[in-house]
Amino acid sequence: MCRPRSIAHLAAVAAALAPGALAADGAALRGVAATAAGSEQGFSDGALSGVAFALKKQFDLGADPKKEWDIGVYTDEYLTHSCANYVDDGTTVLSRDKDLVLKVSSACEGGGCLNSARVMSKDSFKYGLYTFTARVPKCNSVWPAIWLLPEDKDGNGRYGGWPCSGEIDVLETVDDHAFGTFNLVAGYGTNWNTDENFTCNRCRPGYVVSSSLKNSSSGALFIEDVDCSSGAATWQEHTWVMLWEENKLTTWIDPTLEKDTDGSRIVSIKPKQDPVERTFPSWKTYDRETTTSWSVVEEFMGQCYPNAASEAAPFDQDFKIVLNIAIGGYDGAGCKWGDGCSTGCAGAVGSEMVISDISIWETA
Repeated sequence: MCRPRSIAHLAAVAAALAPGALAADGAALRGVAATAAGSEQGFSDGALSGVAFALKKQFDLGADPKKEWDIGVYTDEYLTHSCANYVDDGTTVLSRDKDLVLKVSSACEGGGCLNSARVMSKDSFKYGLYTFTARVPKCNSVWPAIWLLPEDKDGNGRYGGWPCSGEIDVLETVDDHAFGTFNLVAGYGTNWNTDENFTCNRCRPGYVVSSSLKNSSSGALFIEDVDCSSGAATWQEHTWVMLWEENKLTTWIDPTLEKDTDGSRIVSIKPKQDPVERTFPSWKTYDRETTTSWSVVEEFMGQCYPNAASEAAPFDQDFKIVLNIAIGGYDGAGCKWGDGCSTGCAGAVGSEMVISDISIWETA
């Protein structure tokens, strides 16, 4: 999910998210998954065994959202340029039937934007197993996301402003795509928005973005086919599972989580077995040593933060969970801030992300 990014990076993200952009390289993506599986200790075709995770935190999603979440009140005009006007008026963020609901509730006065929802957890977390179960909206150029940032909406953190302090995207999906993307974002400071030399400026004003979302083999996971011919649609309920380790992050979609005899610990993770061969896999691993977009910032971190940064920086600090629904703003979308929000993307009104579980498990 884009933050206050450089124009060049916004263009790259927009191209990657554009309809059809990920259709050409499914074989390469399957190769990436297979390579990762074969090189990771404890992994076999995406399966993880010989582990034990105990429940650390389960969000009370049926409670008043303000108990555990900060509700965003700002716009996407200068963030992703989407039509989203994030408000806190009780119509866009609410609890219902023990679920947390994020909703595109209405068009703004004048039609230049759509009132939508974005929340950030009050608590911060780091290493462990994260499970997110949700029904995610599709069609009408919606752009929902489940992701993590260090401290605030602008991505500020231990190593400076966004992108120096990192971003973890568990899920991003747009419009009618049958897949979601799992993405890591890091970066380093420069005097200009080039990659010639880095400078210890905490990514302000100049910076370079280093993102794993570069092409069709850079993080797409198959979720569910989508038919937008009748208007709005929503994926069925799915579960995203992310394992965040010191030098590695892995995300699965709808894996089998095996528990011990008393049901208190997760002892294995088995990837989803789809009877139909898909272009995209159901899991993906980013290992620091083999993920260039992560390892490329190591020299910057070591020289600028010699007493603070580990080899895993920026993914060695606590992050907060972010949920939101943006609308348009990417290349090929039917709208952007101030243009087409209440016409080309009018069907997005009423779209909901319904989250039934967010749990965090720690190594037992």
